[in-house]
Amino acid sequence: MKDLYEKFAYDYDEFGSIDEYLGDEQTFLNKVFFEHGVKKVLDCACGTGQHLLMLAQCGYNVWGSDYSKSMLEIARQNLQERNYNIPLHQCDFRYLEQGFDITFDAIICLTNSLPHLHTDKDLLLALRSMKNRLNEKGLLVLSQGTTHFTLSLPSIEVVVNRSDFSRIFVKEHDSRFLTIHVLDLFHSAQRLGSNQYDFVFRILLDEDYKRLLSQAGFKNVQIYGDYSMNNYDENSWRLIVVAEAG
Repeated sequence: MKDLYEKFAYDYDEFGSIDEYLGDEQTFLNKVFFEHGVKKVLDCACGTGQHLLMLAQCGYNVWGSDYSKSMLEIARQNLQERNYNIPLHQCDFRYLEQGFDITFDAIICLTNSLPHLHTDKDLLLALRSMKNRLNEKGLLVLSQGTTHFTLSLPSIEVVVNRSDFSRIFVKEHDSRFLTIHVLDLFHSAQRLGSNQYDFVFRILLDEDYKRLLSQAGFKNVQIYGDYSMNNYDENSWRLIVVAEAG
């Protein structure tokens, strides 16, 4: 499988510093984890380390993995700069047993990471691999910004708009796949230029997750539409899944 973030990783944090996470997301995870006695957490698509930093600051024992060596390189730099020494592993989340021989109280796979897989076969491989790395009644938390509602929005979105840099999403989709063309524009005296990155995501909505998680052996699947724990519906801006290992 190709590393889609091999180059993008080095500019990924133009989205914002890894210190700039949403308080609502932290509150949500703390509430869910407290209710289930979570102490050990694996972020199996850790990217540049934003959620690892957040959870470590909250006192959890955390591990990180990602398929992209470039993303892990940036994550390691980001965390070391903030004096956090968190174990990081290069690992395909379809085969977590190749990177970890321990189990966790919770596994998180956030911000549209799982939909990088395009077939039910690969999605079930990943979900079963995550389940096998969870303790009994351990939690899996998934999140994404693709929802019934966001699929209806205009196809062009300005995500970052600074005096020195702009990041634009150009989106197109059919019934099964969402393609996001990421356009990075650098316009300062220090850096001029542009890059384009293209990502294709499987469209997974609430009923898809219920079906796939059931097939993978998860129970007590809850699907929320925001970090305030309102139920997901066709007007939701986010799709957040919490499921329990059976």
